[in-house]
Amino acid sequence: MQAKTHIITTFSAGIPTMLLVDELSVVNMGALFIGSLLPDIDHPQSYLGRRHKIVSNVTNKAMGHRGITHSLLGMGVVYIFLRLIQINYLAPSIRLAPFWILYGYLMHLIEDGFSQRGVKWLWPFGKSPLSFGGKIAFYRTGHISEYLILGFMMCLLIIEIRLLFTGGLEQILSSRISVVLKKNNHTASTIFFLGNVRGGI
Repeated sequence: MQAKTHIITTFSAGIPTMLLVDELSVVNMGALFIGSLLPDIDHPQSYLGRRHKIVSNVTNKAMGHRGITHSLLGMGVVYIFLRLIQINYLAPSIRLAPFWILYGYLMHLIEDGFSQRGVKWLWPFGKSPLSFGGKIAFYRTGHISEYLILGFMMCLLIIEIRLLFTGGLEQILSSRISVVLKKNNHTASTIFFLGNVRGGI
């Protein structure tokens, strides 16, 4: 998946999430942006690869593209690094920025997981790539299938931004959460009632 598709797809998922937890800010959006591109540091022609050539070339020659940076192990390494920075250097007001980098990182892996090549989630222990779409519902990077995804996500993101500025997005999210909570409460009450009945209470 190309950088622009990663960014737009990740933003379309990240903006509602940030709004839900009241963490929508320029800093966190910047963190999300970095995270959505970070795994492709192992490709010299990627957005970050062209801007950090030494790191990109070394990583690419040592591990190849979609090696350690596209795995749970790589994500764990990034988490530890970000955690150390968070504890020692970040002000309380931006303490959650590393989380949003990690969020973007995970979204990148999930997005690549629907590509034809898939992702080696368990690298280096399991080197067989997993494609969520199987042999049917997948896309090919740079082909019409990716541009269809890009177009859809761009439309979704525009709608979200429009709703965000009119206050409609927060209202929609709040209403959906209320519905889910009511359903869960109803389910929990039903289970409790049935348990009491079976218990002879």
